[in-house]
Amino acid sequence: MTRDLFYEGLIEGNTEKLLLVPKSDIHNHSTKGCRRKWLEEKINHKFPQTPERFSGLEGMQEWFSDNIKPYCSGSEGIILRWEGAFAEAKRNHIKRLSMNFGVTEIELVGGMDQFVKLIDYFHQEYCPDTLFEPEITYVSVCDIEKETESIDAYLSKGFFRSIDVCGGEDIKPVEEFIPLYRKAEQYHLIKRMHVGESGSADDVKRAVETLGLDEVHHGIHAAESKEVMKYLTKNNIRLNVCPSSNVMLGYARDYKNHPIKTLYENGVRVTINTDDLFIFDSSIENEYLLLFQAGTLNAEQLNDIRIRGQGCEIEEKTK
Repeated sequence: MTRDLFYEGLIEGNTEKLLLVPKSDIHNHSTKGCRRKWLEEKINHKFPQTPERFSGLEGMQEWFSDNIKPYCSGSEGIILRWEGAFAEAKRNHIKRLSMNFGVTEIELVGGMDQFVKLIDYFHQEYCPDTLFEPEITYVSVCDIEKETESIDAYLSKGFFRSIDVCGGEDIKPVEEFIPLYRKAEQYHLIKRMHVGESGSADDVKRAVETLGLDEVHHGIHAAESKEVMKYLTKNNIRLNVCPSSNVMLGYARDYKNHPIKTLYENGVRVTINTDDLFIFDSSIENEYLLLFQAGTLNAEQLNDIRIRGQGCEIEEKTK
């Protein structure tokens, strides 16, 4: 049984068993979604070890720009890192994958038609049985009016399944993003946003209410408010949590005290994800293992999260 294999992998600390178990990765930044070892072998270059902690998001971006981009940049570098992200989905038996892409990257590889061909090729080459849900993402410093006017060119192809805004929570008030999200609604996209990692529980609720979000990327500080957790549970809002990202950026104290425990035990729907695998150097099976070994959640709770992340509760629970 799949469940037994997952339990054994956690209890034994057996990575090989955990790799065989179907999982999801719903919060995955495509250009940072490959394993370091995979990319090192492709370009014959050894990257420095990631520091134990970054000085927030700025420190992470600075480290990436200094240590990674010079050796794997431009359209070729981006395409190679995309390929590596799909190779990881195959290695880790990812059954459901939501990976985000920025419009700047799309244009850098030749525009929407060329981009779709590339991504479809990698999907079919590495993990054709994976439910792949591409996400269009915008950075919070973007020119919202300009992006709202041009977004039809990217969404009219019917390729993207969701929308996200990332890159800093305090850059602009969430109200300014309303036009962009209203456009997304016209194309029936899942609406997500990075909020509540550095921001507060109230920030999470405000973003959900203002933009009509279906899900939240991160959202861990919702755990600080019983009222907000009740609101999220009542409205069936899922939080796509990335434990190593939260810990290494300093937004969670450690794995043992990670807010995912409080969120889960208060009925908030959560998933476990990698965020930026290349940077945090923790693939999805390791995220489950870290939480189990820290005593944050038990095997049964982690298995429940794993199953729900794939959107196949009934099928999995009968195995």
